[in-house]
Amino acid sequence: MHFPDPVETAAQKLGRVVLAQWRHEAAVRGLQDPVPIPVRWRTAPSEKLGDHLHLTGDPVDGSAADLGSFASAFLRLRQRRLVILGGAGSGKTTLAVLLVIELLQRMRVGHPVPVLLSLASWRPRVEHLITWLERQLLREYPYLCVETVRVLIQDRRVLPVLDGLDELPAAERPAAMRALNSVLAAGGPLVLTCRTDDYAEAINSASVLRSAAVVQAEPLAAEAVSEYLLECATPLHQDRWQPLTDALTRDPSSPVAKVLSVPLLLWLCRVVYERATPDRLPGELADPRSFPTAEMIERHLLQALVPSVYPGGPQPPAQPDRNAPRGWSSLDGDRGHERVSRWFGYLAQHLGQRRKPDLAWWELGTAMRPLPRMIVVGLASGACLGLTVWLVDFLLYMLTYADPSRGLMPRLTGGLVFGFVDGLVNGIPAALAFMLIHGWAIRGTALEPSRVRIRIRGRTGQSDVRSLSEILARARIGLMAGFAAGAGIGFLFGLGNALQFRNAVGLVAGLTTSVVFGVAFALGGGLAGGLMAWTEAPVDIEAASDPRGLLDLNRRTVFFQWLTIGPLFGLVTGLGVGVIVKLLNGSLWGVTLVWTFPGGLRFGFLTALGGGLGAVLSLTAWGQWVVLARIWLPLTRRLPWRVMTFLEDAHQQRGVLRQAGAFYQFRHSRLQDHFARPPEHRDQ
Repeated sequence: MHFPDPVETAAQKLGRVVLAQWRHEAAVRGLQDPVPIPVRWRTAPSEKLGDHLHLTGDPVDGSAADLGSFASAFLRLRQRRLVILGGAGSGKTTLAVLLVIELLQRMRVGHPVPVLLSLASWRPRVEHLITWLERQLLREYPYLCVETVRVLIQDRRVLPVLDGLDELPAAERPAAMRALNSVLAAGGPLVLTCRTDDYAEAINSASVLRSAAVVQAEPLAAEAVSEYLLECATPLHQDRWQPLTDALTRDPSSPVAKVLSVPLLLWLCRVVYERATPDRLPGELADPRSFPTAEMIERHLLQALVPSVYPGGPQPPAQPDRNAPRGWSSLDGDRGHERVSRWFGYLAQHLGQRRKPDLAWWELGTAMRPLPRMIVVGLASGACLGLTVWLVDFLLYMLTYADPSRGLMPRLTGGLVFGFVDGLVNGIPAALAFMLIHGWAIRGTALEPSRVRIRIRGRTGQSDVRSLSEILARARIGLMAGFAAGAGIGFLFGLGNALQFRNAVGLVAGLTTSVVFGVAFALGGGLAGGLMAWTEAPVDIEAASDPRGLLDLNRRTVFFQWLTIGPLFGLVTGLGVGVIVKLLNGSLWGVTLVWTFPGGLRFGFLTALGGGLGAVLSLTAWGQWVVLARIWLPLTRRLPWRVMTFLEDAHQQRGVLRQAGAFYQFRHSRLQDHFARPPEHRDQ
């Protein structure tokens, strides 16, 4: 009986997933719409940038417009190692994407799976290349288990296509080259992209990538640019582009020819003038009076990007299984474009502060200093408990406490005041406790979705149980935070009594309540914290390979936590007060303690509902997203109210962002650098 090879099965499945991923991404970016930009790639001089010819194999020359021939030349290399060099915006990543697609379309049994990964998150002095590669594959393709990834790497069934050596800090690049050569000493294929100058600087302190062919992007010739623009334009609109293409052919050394020799800027030119109007035609770029220098043309194209891709008019249709990008059609006019530019500016500055290109929804807002971040999250979490108490107390007052003989307005006023005061008494100490909880949870970093999972089922070959020390640590913080919240609530009760009766009796009673509440909350908080740690584990999230899917999965997980652990927390605290009163025989420090079942039920319900919601806001990635990205950042006008819809639209409809697994990135670092500058400096 024949059983399929599990490694081959895993490799073939990974190949299908990667091919679908990059076909979709190439379509979104318009890399082949209607044809690829015809960048030519020439073999770099081996005496400066490459290895010995007899170690690399025949030269790899070709064009992005003929990927079939280029891929065939790559497959003929002795070790199938390639370094792709070029300047900023020269099309290195585009070539890598198209090469991955071409190789996957040719993939047969036994072939390695080309996987494109950004190098920006690797720190070669801290993390071994194989460890980083395993981590990235699990992050990008989370349906894989650790053992499968390790076997695929060990059996050389993965062809790493590593994009952006230049995105590493300059001091790290020589170490990265040494690490790459160390791993490749045993053999294996690799594709690496980098800016030419940064690669030359890195190999001065280290070796070139051994046995690797090196290709360099050639600037686009004016004639090739003209042919490309006319081929992209429909026959009806040839005359619209003719003045520009004639100028390029007439003077190949002009400023506009220099600018459009860069593929990124050529793409920008198409985007900006695709919807040309009679008073704004592409031929204006060739006018030396309007644009005397190449720098002015480049700034003009970058500045015109937002108005061009957000032109107003009817909104685009919804993507399959995605929410429609509602509302962005109204962002026409200078005011709307200024808002979009401000939003992109915040995203670019956020990435700059975090020093990486990956835009993760759970990290938005985390560039704030820890203390302000703790205050914002603590206030929002405490407000959940305070508002819950306010609403419940208002209803109880209207149904049970209010005198029916009084008018409606006095009863409404009394209920609102009663609920408001009780909400403050409960909300303020809860806010302080949740602030401390969030500060402990983040410790200067972001809460990650992978650490906020209910253990529904484990993944083959991967331990999904937290260690006893982790469970005890979470229980300990729940114990301390619970005592702080309960004691604070009791103390405020006592302070209110002291002010009401103007004697120390109320204060003593409040201190007594503080101890009782503190112990009850500590028991509930410790149990809830330990249970959350015990039930958290990575889950099979095969369907969550994009930001929206991961967000939806995390939201469902958090609601499951709230609806299961929250009631348990409320039950322990509500009944705990009664047990403590019973153990103390109804008296402490001369103060009579009274507990009733209805009062305990109310207490437990409020704790489960409001306290549980506050806990998920302060302790989970989804809660952090809600407080910071959905409330705080829109309130401060740094992001729109529908953040995820805006990001999806910027990727799927506008082409400003690109998607890499569960992350978004700017289409090119030059766009990120442009938006990261203050608005008043972007045209300088």
